[in-house]
Amino acid sequence: MTIADTSPLDTKITTIIDDWIAAYEGDDPERVIDLYAYDAVIAVQGRGTVNGHKDIAELLRASFVKYDRKVSVRYDRAEQQGTWAYVYGRSWITLTPRDGSAVTNLFGRFTVMLRHCPDGKWRIFIDMDQPSLDVDATKPHFWG
Repeated sequence: MTIADTSPLDTKITTIIDDWIAAYEGDDPERVIDLYAYDAVIAVQGRGTVNGHKDIAELLRASFVKYDRKVSVRYDRAEQQGTWAYVYGRSWITLTPRDGSAVTNLFGRFTVMLRHCPDGKWRIFIDMDQPSLDVDATKPHFWG
């Protein structure tokens, strides 16, 4: 038995991440941006930390212009406690530059903290990912 077999998986919370993935892959930057809190923080592989909705929006819009994106995740934990929640798991992200240059493959562990905001929506407050030796580099979306 693994931790993932015994850990709670709140599907209401994972649905928010699924929505992020659909918008990210679906070339809908405004929908992705709307999922972040005004004071959110992004700390992802290969980049400095990005703080606040305005800077996150700028980063995401630039990425949407430059890349086609493919994401696969496996959730290990997702829990809610009052107005806070988190999702933890494994991710595989492929960034394919639209100019034909080399593809970037990112894989590892991610943690997303969410906050239930005054407007009634759950929004991403902290979005972090890192490489991890226990995540196989073989991308699920590369199979076949």
